[in-house]
Amino acid sequence: MNRFTGICSSGARSQLMGARAPDHVAAETFDRALDAFLRTSGDPLTCIQPTLLEHPHFVMGHVLVASVGVAAKHPRMLPTLRAALECAQAPGIEATEQERAHVVAAQAWRDGQPELAAERYTAILREWPHDLLALRLAQSCHFFVGRTPMLREVIETVWPSWTESMPGYEYLLAMAAFGYAENGDDGEAEALGNRALAIQPAFPFAIHAVAHALVGRGSYRQGALFMQQHRRHWDRNSQMVSHNAWHAAMFELESGQSARALEILDESIMPRITRAASDAADATALLWRLELDGIDPGARWSLLSDCWVAHASPGYWPYLDVHAAIAFSAARHTLRARMLEQAISVRAREIEPGREARAAALFALRAVEAFSAGAHLEARVTLCGLRSALRQIGGSDAQHELFSRMFAEAGRRLRAQTTTSAEWRVAA
Repeated sequence: MNRFTGICSSGARSQLMGARAPDHVAAETFDRALDAFLRTSGDPLTCIQPTLLEHPHFVMGHVLVASVGVAAKHPRMLPTLRAALECAQAPGIEATEQERAHVVAAQAWRDGQPELAAERYTAILREWPHDLLALRLAQSCHFFVGRTPMLREVIETVWPSWTESMPGYEYLLAMAAFGYAENGDDGEAEALGNRALAIQPAFPFAIHAVAHALVGRGSYRQGALFMQQHRRHWDRNSQMVSHNAWHAAMFELESGQSARALEILDESIMPRITRAASDAADATALLWRLELDGIDPGARWSLLSDCWVAHASPGYWPYLDVHAAIAFSAARHTLRARMLEQAISVRAREIEPGREARAAALFALRAVEAFSAGAHLEARVTLCGLRSALRQIGGSDAQHELFSRMFAEAGRRLRAQTTTSAEWRVAA
């Protein structure tokens, strides 16, 4: 029996969610949309929206739409989030306690309180540990505000309530893999991710989790092979194409295959940079690494800078702000970089939630500006001071490696400048 209407549903993997659907067809549609969301394969909105037009009182359907808005981590999705919450609370709609808890958590995100949203999604898990949607969003919100230990803690909160025979277990495994990888337990993370892939090979989120584990272990050649072997499952029809391509390219780059990394950038990431800020961030991070390693960026920085003008949301998520700054600085678009910094400064003064994170972003922007201007000593000093605040910016350990690489390159260039100056003095 499923969690929707009491009607038997053989394809319902989310039957422990407690969602109520108006009929069997709506229940199956919700399953497919939830699967698309949790696997990051396909488009959950395209899947669920026709059902919501037919059944406007389907509360968990509207909650799923709102969840897509939360997980997007960009203000562009706030109108979608607001509309979904309005529909979920329309006059005449009766919601369960669990459904209302989801609405209240999403409202916190809508209101610019990501820490509160994270706490509310975590509270849902304590009451309903089989709520895979809340688990995914709890991890997403904790990740956004840099609470890395919570990525694992929320998994361990629900583990005792699960068994392998329960529908949706593969999603739990994949989210556990990511949480463990981000907390340094790379061996366990790899094992959990591969167990998820054994159940469902076409699982871009699980592939991404294993990639993080391999990065943590420094297994770059193995990672490159892993991404090649699973490419058909991550490089199409997924919300994570760019990010998994970034992982594949980084594995190639760390294995000494910079030409292959550049090829992946041009084939799989650059064509998507206008779609979402996260895609532009992946392209920016990879191109910056390639340039630090001596690769000619060509006209790509100008394209990315123009793209960031459209994507920029100063002060919303420091992780994106830093990547916009890198693109502006690398393209030598100084005015854009200054306008970004000024906008973040204003938000840091005026808006209390996230003020420390915005201050960390401004610190990172100064490091990027100093590096781009050739002030390598200043860049190293600033980057050194940034280390303790990296978590507040957001992003993963693998993504933070960019700052370590910048720090090392600033040191190399500083030493080269010192040597050249000494040689010049001797020659003179």
